[in-house]
Amino acid sequence: MNQRVLGRTGLSVSPICIGAWQLAGPLSFDGKPDGHPDPGKNVVLRMIRELGDMGINFIDTAEQYGNGESERRVGEAVRGKRDEWIISSKFGYRVGPNGTRNDSSHPSTILTSIEGSLKRLGTNYIDIYLYHCPPNLNELAEGRSVLDKLVQQGKCRFYGISTNRLELIKTMTELDMLHVVQYASNILQDTPKIRAIAEKYNLGCQVRGVMAQGRLSGKYLYHQPAWGINDNRSNVAQADDFRRYVAFQPFLPEDYTLAQVAIRWILDHSCNHSICLGAKSIEDYVSAIKAVNMPALSKDTREKLATCAERLSKLTL
Repeated sequence: MNQRVLGRTGLSVSPICIGAWQLAGPLSFDGKPDGHPDPGKNVVLRMIRELGDMGINFIDTAEQYGNGESERRVGEAVRGKRDEWIISSKFGYRVGPNGTRNDSSHPSTILTSIEGSLKRLGTNYIDIYLYHCPPNLNELAEGRSVLDKLVQQGKCRFYGISTNRLELIKTMTELDMLHVVQYASNILQDTPKIRAIAEKYNLGCQVRGVMAQGRLSGKYLYHQPAWGINDNRSNVAQADDFRRYVAFQPFLPEDYTLAQVAIRWILDHSCNHSICLGAKSIEDYVSAIKAVNMPALSKDTREKLATCAERLSKLTL
């Protein structure tokens, strides 16, 4: 699998990144799921290692996922091969005392967060360290000072943010504190304004939400999903009929699945360097890797898909 240069970082990453939220096990706040069912630690370790053998070298986690279990599993999976992987982790959303939600990316929390992540990952550096919880604008300069010091100390190589807040992205870019942006984008919710900033400033782009919580996975075109109570998507299906996305089927190129078209839709933009795929099976990753090597979507296909997406967005749920 050919790698891509992650913007101004110069890091070479696989176009598919392993999203490790789904691999951490369940988590809940205020009785609401904020995680996913546990695939099992041994399954996760084996999957990460097998995907590494297939050419994937990029993995994304966060201190909150599974209350640190995601980072622990990632660290164990790459042990002995740390230099072969690009690891991205995030700070700001975390689990507080007695399972309470603790959302803060105040500069005073960053050092404690990264020290915890480094310990769980079993490494002395994180390649990409991202704000997970959006910072206050008046704290950005102080936050940059802390992050720059961590870079100088070798505890992280580059930093950025996971967000779709356009003004926040603009402000961080203007302050020269945005090496990488992770943002949600897909056929149903395109993000040309974020792409324009990324292209202008050569930002590293890691795209999440490509399957739109399963709507574009192709798995639920003929039946509604029935996610369990530990799955954070458990309330989504109640608000939307996933079967209506079968409307995309007539516009799929021959031999492409809907999921593969969703991947090509993102990767056909040269500024999008890698897709953070939140799959829990080798089969889904194999299909995604195949999509990486498929031809780009034609202009005609993209226009038809965009028209279909616009029509779907206007339908009453």
